[in-house]
Amino acid sequence: MSQLVVDAAARPAPRRRDRDVAASVGAFAPGGIRPSRGRRPDGGDADATIASIPRARVERVAACGCDVLVTGPTGTGKGRLARRLHDASPRAHRPFVAVNAGAMPEGLLDSHLFGHVQGAFSDAHRHHLGLVREAEGGTLFLDEVGELPPEAQVRLLRLLEEREVQPVGGLGPVPVDVRIVAATGRDLAAMVAAGTFRADLFYRLEVIHLRVAPLRDRGAAEIDRLTEELAAEVARAHGRAALRLAPEARAVLHRHDWPGNVRELRSVLERLAILLHPDDDPDREIGPADLRSIGRIGGPDTTGGAGIRAPGVRTPGSDAALGDALRTHGPRAPVRRARAARAALDAAGGNVTAAARRLGVHRSTVHRWLAAG
Repeated sequence: MSQLVVDAAARPAPRRRDRDVAASVGAFAPGGIRPSRGRRPDGGDADATIASIPRARVERVAACGCDVLVTGPTGTGKGRLARRLHDASPRAHRPFVAVNAGAMPEGLLDSHLFGHVQGAFSDAHRHHLGLVREAEGGTLFLDEVGELPPEAQVRLLRLLEEREVQPVGGLGPVPVDVRIVAATGRDLAAMVAAGTFRADLFYRLEVIHLRVAPLRDRGAAEIDRLTEELAAEVARAHGRAALRLAPEARAVLHRHDWPGNVRELRSVLERLAILLHPDDDPDREIGPADLRSIGRIGGPDTTGGAGIRAPGVRTPGSDAALGDALRTHGPRAPVRRARAARAALDAAGGNVTAAARRLGVHRSTVHRWLAAG
């Protein structure tokens, strides 16, 4: 852990932008994207874990201000961890801007991330700061970093090394003060070996590397904590009383295989909150029968209970069998990926989101694999 402090201290202090540039961030914010202000997280047991990572390590990394790489299967809460790193950092009062690189059209990626000047291309009718500069003073969460095309990888490396961006059509670089938290479900080391991800960018990102475990591999205490946290979020979102789970229901959650990870847990809790109307009986506790009938977990199936795993059993189709497509390279790789994407779609009944979950990639990647194959 001492290396974390050394790496952070050795980095030159980031340069500040001119005040007039910083003041114009809000003026050019693209529609539908608003930087959000952070909140300090509540204190807790120092021995507790966050996304299977010791809380003390998360807090130490948050405080150091260094860039971070977060990896783990899809739906495991990489974005939640990135937000927690921001909220526990000295940058918590500044913007937290989340960007999904896999969902951006490749031709517009540079402009969206790094900005452009008026007239830089046919549709550039005004200046656009770009999402990196919108995160000025705060944190840029770059999800699906493994989906970045080669040109964007070069620009990201320059941002990490020089703390500056080059707007499309601009005459010179613009200094920025932003922390980068990058995340991916891909094996970046394998991509480096295959020549699809820059080695220098990988090693620059991997100064601090936090690995998020699947929900099924986390302890009962963390599942309980996460359940309470998500239940409170769902209650606030829908204006309802928070769910109360009986000990027997919690035991069901502990045993469930969670192929959809944290995203699946939130969906279960949201479904329960909407359909059970806890406001009608605030003292009611959710039991195993409610999880079976409404939460749709806890009933019999081939895993030993609608996703409740028998010892040593993994949910079919949710891991290595289909995920091998991520590690295929060479001239036949597009065909293999398209075949894997079609198999995942068939297994998911045509649901692209569920197919992406099975493959461990973003849904836009499924579309791209199908088109390329």
